[in-house]
Amino acid sequence: MEGPAAAYQTLSQLVYKLLTAEQEYETTGSEETLKTVINTDWGLPYLPRASMEQRKSELLEQRAEPVPSRSVPDGVNFLVATVDVQAGRHRRFVVQVTGYGSRGERWIIDRYNITQSLRGDSDGESQRIDPASYPEDWDVLLTDVFHKSWPLASDPSQQMRLMAMAVDSGGEDGVTDNAYKFWRRCRRDGLGKRIYLFKGDSIRRAKLITRTFPDNTGRTGRRAQAAGDVPLWLLQTDALKDRVNNALWRDSPGPGYVHFPDWLGSWFYDELTYEERSSEGKWSKPGRGANEAFDLMVYAEALVILHGYEKIRWPDAP
Repeated sequence: MEGPAAAYQTLSQLVYKLLTAEQEYETTGSEETLKTVINTDWGLPYLPRASMEQRKSELLEQRAEPVPSRSVPDGVNFLVATVDVQAGRHRRFVVQVTGYGSRGERWIIDRYNITQSLRGDSDGESQRIDPASYPEDWDVLLTDVFHKSWPLASDPSQQMRLMAMAVDSGGEDGVTDNAYKFWRRCRRDGLGKRIYLFKGDSIRRAKLITRTFPDNTGRTGRRAQAAGDVPLWLLQTDALKDRVNNALWRDSPGPGYVHFPDWLGSWFYDELTYEERSSEGKWSKPGRGANEAFDLMVYAEALVILHGYEKIRWPDAP
């Protein structure tokens, strides 16, 4: 033991700290306390859990469970939806619905793309969605996501609706501005406290999620009209991805475990495992493959944190 605190602590104290940190990791997926204990108290280099495990999609797919398609299994207490905005040639909203139970246990409930808008052409045919060019196209997130409900697996006559929804506000020119306009309409309709705009934080901070109010009224050449009236939540995506990755690789049901339905294709698991983590703790894509499933799980993690999920004192298991 070479840590600076080792000389002032007994072995039993060091072991207790390590076990406590391990328990926190198992409960929350956060490695910060564990890293501090290993580095400072034990005086050893810390190897992140993501670096110790192979992220193989097949291993996750093997855990898929037989569940009626797009239904809510027993154990789910509430639902959240997270949305990724894809512009360019393949314009669409990518939607993922996650159900949370106790102690971080979660279920993937639904995953789908929205490619058609509520706008019609001269023949009455629905036109391709365009999040960057048409502010009204964002309204489909209310009709086709926020106001939807999902049947219970045990009783399809009963439905569960969303607790909250989060939308990625970044992207090509026009997307951010239309995201702000969408949120303003939601606030007008009384939904401002249940619909969130997210963005990856460009600054590394200790705080996982930071609320900001962008205001660029004094700048020229603005990409978005921001007047300090729209809350934008900045995410520490690397730290959140560590948490989600740790949850993904728990291999038995319990705190933090992720359940997958068997109707999802292999493409979903490829998206979950496409990103790689560097030795500096940065997550990135090695190529041009898709990673939406992973990103949307990260948004779901941030969304439940904002709703106080981690502060719940769960009763001890029998």
